[in-house]
Amino acid sequence: MYLSENKSVFDSRCISPLKNRKNHHWKLRMIFSNLRNNFRQTLKNEQGFSLIEAIIAVAVLSVGIIAMGLTTGTVMEKNNESRKSTIAMTLAQEKIEYFKDLGRIWPLGGLGGSASPDIVGGVWTANAAGEVIDAGGNAVANGPYTRTWTISNVAGQNFLFNILMTMTWQGAGGNRNLTLTTEVTQ
Repeated sequence: MYLSENKSVFDSRCISPLKNRKNHHWKLRMIFSNLRNNFRQTLKNEQGFSLIEAIIAVAVLSVGIIAMGLTTGTVMEKNNESRKSTIAMTLAQEKIEYFKDLGRIWPLGGLGGSASPDIVGGVWTANAAGEVIDAGGNAVANGPYTRTWTISNVAGQNFLFNILMTMTWQGAGGNRNLTLTTEVTQ
């Protein structure tokens, strides 16, 4: 487009702001009127959300939040059960290792499957109730864990002994049990 000295940039559209103001205002009014009508028509076509759609959206959101809350509770419960089971396994293994070490210096023979025997004052003493202990393995009156065991000769073997360790604790669905067994030679 070539501009002459008399014409402005608006002349290319046949709009001359200085020479024909009525025409310029009329065209601007038409442009704004068309924009306003298009906007109004767009608003008429847009319906938004109805009350039923909003209620359904809130209901779906509520179900999702409740499900997440229930899942969180279950995950926490299972995590607690797993922690208790891990502690019970560790306590059972500690006592088995104790007897393996004790068997190196103290004869395990002659116990005949006594209930939870241990060395008390240099003598094997049976304790049918076993040990009531806390999570650290310390003897307490009302601990969460009960540890019982038997030490017996393996049939036909003079220096091979079977140690059967049982842990009991209170779980979510009642008492839980864990049993470990090992053999020790002297």
